[in-house]
Amino acid sequence: MKHYSILFILFLGLSLQAQQELKGTIVADSISFTQVNIVNLNKELGTVNNTKGKFTIVAEAGDEIVFSSVQFEPYQIQVTQEMLKQDQTIYLFPAVNELEEVKLSNINLSGDLTKDASNLKVKPYFNPSQVGLPNPLPKLTVEDRRLYTAQSGGPAGVLADVISGRMAMLKRMKEIAEYEALVHKAKRLVSLSFVEEDLNIPQDYIDDFFYFCTKDEKFEAVVKRAGKLEMIEFLTQKKGEYFIYKEWE
Repeated sequence: MKHYSILFILFLGLSLQAQQELKGTIVADSISFTQVNIVNLNKELGTVNNTKGKFTIVAEAGDEIVFSSVQFEPYQIQVTQEMLKQDQTIYLFPAVNELEEVKLSNINLSGDLTKDASNLKVKPYFNPSQVGLPNPLPKLTVEDRRLYTAQSGGPAGVLADVISGRMAMLKRMKEIAEYEALVHKAKRLVSLSFVEEDLNIPQDYIDDFFYFCTKDEKFEAVVKRAGKLEMIEFLTQKKGEYFIYKEWE
């Protein structure tokens, strides 16, 4: 039995050693205070950079890698064999947030709050269902709005987007957003002190550990059931595999 265990460990070690990795540094404003989500779309793997902007992720030629963060515009690359031979420099630019529409009132204000309040005409709440009209659609996420805009640009617009690959990019960005939301929900099910103190996962590697756990097909089901005890048991089981993956003792 011991021989089989030794052979399994050797086989696992050789498999991990054979994996290729994309390494590099993210260059952006205030990167030392920001963690960028780095996702390999082909292998469905994720990780984050450290405080110096450096990152490492399993990849091979042809894989699509996406760098995304709230603070920066998303950036996507396709890995080539040359990229795997030397460290890459990834430049990210600040995201430009769209402001909600602002409507200015046509009421001349006097400065007297009591007088101005009495001049305001407030319309009663209108419920569309009361007059047989459908209720408004639920508010879309940023990714859904971008995808809807691209799809509703008419035949010429859709054709141009398809040719340029924009549609595929927007769909992937939506998938990434849902993927990151799943990881965020998993982190909320347990305390960070449990991950750090009980599982001995360093603080800088907590996000990386959760991304590693997403490779297990059971992860999504555990998160959706939202069972705290079940999540604790799942993470405890994955700890050993993660330590082997990171080559920690």
